[in-house]
Amino acid sequence: MNWLDNLPLEPVNKLLNPIADSLGQGIGGIFYWIFQKPIKFKIIKEAEVQDLANKTAERLQKIPEENRDTSNRGLLMKTIEEAQYAISEGDLRTMFANLIASSADNRKNEVISPRFPTILSQISPTDAKALQIIHNQPGYQLPFGFLKIEYNDANRGSRKIAPYLALAYDNSVLPANEANLNNLVSLGIINCKEDFWLTADHYTKQYELIKEVLFNSNIPIEDRKDGKLKMTKGIINTTDFGFNFFKCIF
Repeated sequence: MNWLDNLPLEPVNKLLNPIADSLGQGIGGIFYWIFQKPIKFKIIKEAEVQDLANKTAERLQKIPEENRDTSNRGLLMKTIEEAQYAISEGDLRTMFANLIASSADNRKNEVISPRFPTILSQISPTDAKALQIIHNQPGYQLPFGFLKIEYNDANRGSRKIAPYLALAYDNSVLPANEANLNNLVSLGIINCKEDFWLTADHYTKQYELIKEVLFNSNIPIEDRKDGKLKMTKGIINTTDFGFNFFKCIF
């Protein structure tokens, strides 16, 4: 039995349909060459492959014919190959489908770095949700704050006693801890700048809200006695590399 017999038919029809142009057929061939063994040995679920294939096909079909470009087949193969490591997560499947399509779109593929698919394979579902929220913010940026204590004994200096609290434009809390943000910083997508702040009136009010929430949090009594609590403002913003990344995955 040919391995294609074990694959879901719908994505095969969408990506390898004779009425599709050579772009869809070429990507379809790469797609199924990469996924044949993981499916055969049940390492990944057919439904997840089908979902990725369907989403990819839908996005490919939206690229105007004059903008279709498969000249960088190595990048296409790398992107599809990396997708298998994140295929179990819905948000990441969607991002990979967008990136595969962007790789075949000459309006976007000039800014694609070979690191993009590797980055997607290295982020968690929480990282992905945080990126979606950051992408949806005005200017791809948002405010955050954290508490530190400045000890009465100058020899003890100061230390952070509460984690970052970041707010989206609608005042919802960014669902990411510092480990998530540190990962996104290390990947070059965002910056977390302490002692910097946004000055527009809306953000000024948000910093006041962050301060109120932090000062009403559960701070140990000994910390309150040993020094002065102070909130440090900050900004989460997107790097130039991150702008290009967002352009290709959203």
